[in-house]
Amino acid sequence: MDKALILQKIIESLEADLDQATAAARDSADSATHEESRSEGKYDTRGLETSYLASGQAQHALELRETLAATRAFAPPKFESASPVAIGALVQTLSTQGRELFFVSPASGGMDIQTTDGQTLTVISPKSPIGRELIGSKAGDRISAGGGKTVIRVS
Repeated sequence: MDKALILQKIIESLEADLDQATAAARDSADSATHEESRSEGKYDTRGLETSYLASGQAQHALELRETLAATRAFAPPKFESASPVAIGALVQTLSTQGRELFFVSPASGGMDIQTTDGQTLTVISPKSPIGRELIGSKAGDRISAGGGKTVIRVS
C-alpha cells in the first residue's frame, strides 16, 4: 500500500477540516463583535459566550494548521515485517471482530480512508488508546485494545 497516497488523503481531509474550522472561527468572531452581542444588562452573557466560542474555534483552527504542517513534513519510514510498530507504520490487526487496517499518523487520527483496493484504513495517532498499545509492539504480539485481545501483524 502506498503511504504517500495515504498521507495525501490525510492532508486533503485535514485541509477540508481546516477550511470549515477557519470559516466557523471567522463567523464566531463576527458574531462576538456584532452589535447584537453587546450586553444589555449585568446578567446578559451573550457577548461573553460568543467570545468564548470564537476563541475555542480559533484555537481549533490553529491546532488543525499545526497538524496539517506536521503531516505535510512527515516522511514515513520503511518497515520490515519484524520491525516494531512506530509512527508511519501500516498495521493489520486480527481479532474476534475480524481484520482491521491502521496507519499510525504523526499528528492526526480518527479518520477512515478508503484504499485503492476498497479496504477501509483507520488513521490513528500515537496518543489514541489503540495507538499507545500498538507503538513498540511487533508482529505476532498480543495487545489489549478495546477490552479484547488483538494479534498484531505489521506490514
